[in-house]
Amino acid sequence: MLKKEAYWLGEIIYRYDSSMVFPMLNVGSSTEEFRTRTQPWIDRYVFAPAREKGLKVVHTDMKAAPGVDIVGDLFSAETATNLASMQFKSVLCSNLLEHVEDRQRISTLLESLVPPSGYIIVSCPYSYPYHPDPIDTGYRPTPEEIALLFTQSRLVSGHILDCGIYLERLIHDPLLLIKLLARLLVPFYKPAMWWETIRVQTWLFRTVRVSCAVLQKL
Repeated sequence: MLKKEAYWLGEIIYRYDSSMVFPMLNVGSSTEEFRTRTQPWIDRYVFAPAREKGLKVVHTDMKAAPGVDIVGDLFSAETATNLASMQFKSVLCSNLLEHVEDRQRISTLLESLVPPSGYIIVSCPYSYPYHPDPIDTGYRPTPEEIALLFTQSRLVSGHILDCGIYLERLIHDPLLLIKLLARLLVPFYKPAMWWETIRVQTWLFRTVRVSCAVLQKL
């Protein structure tokens, strides 16, 4: 998540009456280490205000690690039933939809987890290089295109954020920069992925943009 993206999401989340937003489910949350140290602006702008106010956020991911409250596949019956029982008022889905093959299926599932008038808050890259985790489908939607996936909801706010040049992203995430540089040194290991790393370098001075959409279930 980029800094401007985190700031925008935080501004949106705390603009609404907390009783309409919390408890919130954070889907594809990654770990506490990632949210607080690797990209500390995620916690600072998005989750710390909720914690300070005693508002509940549940983090779910496939990774079993500190900071992941519910570990599991969203499509497993056990996980889906567990999440549905928690009666969330909103779902945050940030930078996930470009990494799944069946976007419609996951969008329908997320929509089912919130009640009428509940919120679904989504961000996706709009102009951004290839970044597999473990795949990147190339999905680069507008807010309106994101809204099409959520057939039982209406778009209440949408914006394409200008987040500066990609080089700034690397400066703010030294670990990513190190990984890219290390990958350049081993072209013989998975050559196709090495060429993707080369193509990323063409983005260094290009502007990256993020689509953000807030939807309200009908």
